[in-house]
Amino acid sequence: MAAEVTSRSRESLAPTTSKEPLLSPRGRSWFLVPLAIYLVSRAVDAVLLLLTGRAQFDPSGLPVASGRPPLETGRSYGDLVTNWDGQWYRFIVEHGYPSHLPTVDGVVQVNQWAFYPLYPTLVKLVSWTGLPFGTAASLVSMAFGAAAMCLVYRMLSPTLGGFGTALSVLALCVGPAALVWQIAYTESLALFLVVGALWALRSRRYGLFLLAAVALAFARPIVLPLAAVAAIHWYARWRVRRSVDFPRRDRIASGVVIVVTAATFLAWPLVAAVVTGRRDAYFVTQNAWYRHDSGGWQTWLGAMVHGSTPALRVVIPMFVLALLAALLRPAAARWGSELRCWSFLYVLFLLGSTRPTTSIFRYGVLSVIPWWPFPEVGDRVTSRRGRLTLFALVFVIGVLVQAVWMRWYFVIGPAAKDHP
Repeated sequence: MAAEVTSRSRESLAPTTSKEPLLSPRGRSWFLVPLAIYLVSRAVDAVLLLLTGRAQFDPSGLPVASGRPPLETGRSYGDLVTNWDGQWYRFIVEHGYPSHLPTVDGVVQVNQWAFYPLYPTLVKLVSWTGLPFGTAASLVSMAFGAAAMCLVYRMLSPTLGGFGTALSVLALCVGPAALVWQIAYTESLALFLVVGALWALRSRRYGLFLLAAVALAFARPIVLPLAAVAAIHWYARWRVRRSVDFPRRDRIASGVVIVVTAATFLAWPLVAAVVTGRRDAYFVTQNAWYRHDSGGWQTWLGAMVHGSTPALRVVIPMFVLALLAALLRPAAARWGSELRCWSFLYVLFLLGSTRPTTSIFRYGVLSVIPWWPFPEVGDRVTSRRGRLTLFALVFVIGVLVQAVWMRWYFVIGPAAKDHP
């Protein structure tokens, strides 16, 4: 995949700008257009959250499991954005991480070590201004989400054109779990770091890539697929070294980056081990959430092979094949090899490492490309009316799907089916 894009001529990847009367990637549109899309969609989501949040239970009377933070979620916007994992991040901001793992009868209970430190640290810095946790957390998420959308737009616009890129940003902003871009979750920060790292890799700025990768290692446990993308990038450059210079300095620098990026996957578990004095502190903490499951930590792929849900044996292979088809067709070269490799490897990483829960919608937002898998749309829809109609259709459908997601998975109310 990487070699295919590398071997393509610049002309084959050049955008067709003569048919870009709407949302053309010129001047300051690389940040004005994505910011406009992002802010409008965030405002709509805020309204949706307040409307669906009217049904939220008062959790003050609910039992609190050993080790869990007390539930203080109300129905205001500042309260609603701290639902679910947001309560854990609030707990970390207020109390930090324990020096000893909490146990009951010798069994480790759920605790803060399951949550990575970069996001709550940033929220705590903002909280020093006197803002309440919910407001501070939402501001941090909003800021990184806005920056991430601008990076996505800037990265894609040279080859997709203004309209195609705008639709890609819109799809990210109105996907089923797009509320995560403004609540007390780490997805906004992670998206910014992932896209920034991929952009740095494309620009061959290996030091900047490593900086983003190390930061990501303290935000979410997803640096392994990023290291794999860097390895494919190295191989693609080495393969065409006779026609495109791959100097020794770059070979060494990019090779070191691959090794260090992969090694940072264990950075946070190592910190947990040192602070608590227990080598498996991070892993036993993760398992504490699912101790009641006799099957242990079963992943999507494991459930497909050994699970009791036959439908997964059909759905998962079909999804992977559909993703491969989308990423390998000729028009997909416009995305660039880095984004294509990331989307596929990250999805495989999710299927091989995460449990089959409804959190997959939230995890999936970081795959970037699959949310709008039509990079050639700018060439096919050229009229102003057609573009506005398509843009409005994607927006409306996205908002309706989000309303369902909030009602079923985010608001703690009578319609809730599971966790986000």
